[in-house]
Amino acid sequence: MEEPTRFVLRVNYKKTGRLRHLGHLDLLRAQERSIRRASLPFCLTQGYSPRMKCAYSAALPVGAASEHEYFDLSLSSYLEPEEALARLQRSTPQDLAPIAAAYVDPHSPALGAWLDRSRWQLDLATQASAHALAEALTALAEKGQLTYLRGRKEKKVDLTSTLVGWTVEPRQPGWLRVVVDTRSSNEGALRPEVLVRAAFDDAALAGETLEACHVERLGQWHEEKDGSLVKAL
Repeated sequence: MEEPTRFVLRVNYKKTGRLRHLGHLDLLRAQERSIRRASLPFCLTQGYSPRMKCAYSAALPVGAASEHEYFDLSLSSYLEPEEALARLQRSTPQDLAPIAAAYVDPHSPALGAWLDRSRWQLDLATQASAHALAEALTALAEKGQLTYLRGRKEKKVDLTSTLVGWTVEPRQPGWLRVVVDTRSSNEGALRPEVLVRAAFDDAALAGETLEACHVERLGQWHEEKDGSLVKAL
């Protein structure tokens, strides 16, 4: 049977303010309610329990902010992207507001796997020096692997493939800013806060504490074989 005509609308949205603390499943429910309120002609999956056909980029860590999150929504009929965006903006909470929308090829790769590069900004409340933190991050990178506990499970991350680069600079007194570039794959992904917290266990930062860590995703891209980065929209 020939697949019905469908249109895939890619939406760039933000996750900020109080709603940055939403878990991923709660985020999906909130966005689905907004899509329904917007009266968009969305498609449903087949089977006994049909669901909205909507694919998301990789989940943002709970508590992290971003203005560079995406979902691909399958529509059964064409609607001008400007009209679809306006409807979504009226129906969505401000802290999850859509920013831009455009149609993409219906046969595009799955968004969560295709967007494999991210840039993160971490603002750290600490008395540690930028130099000491940079040394600790370098020592971690040279080990090539990061081991940490998530709940009761031990997790291992290959830093040779997931950690692309980083910078550290001082901000106002008592604050440092770290920018981290990461790469994800089927083998795993690196959470930047896990990396930074592991760095504070290094000898270079002995006695220093991390009092607060504010995380923001600054962008997501697809990395081509030649290393060039392709925007989602």
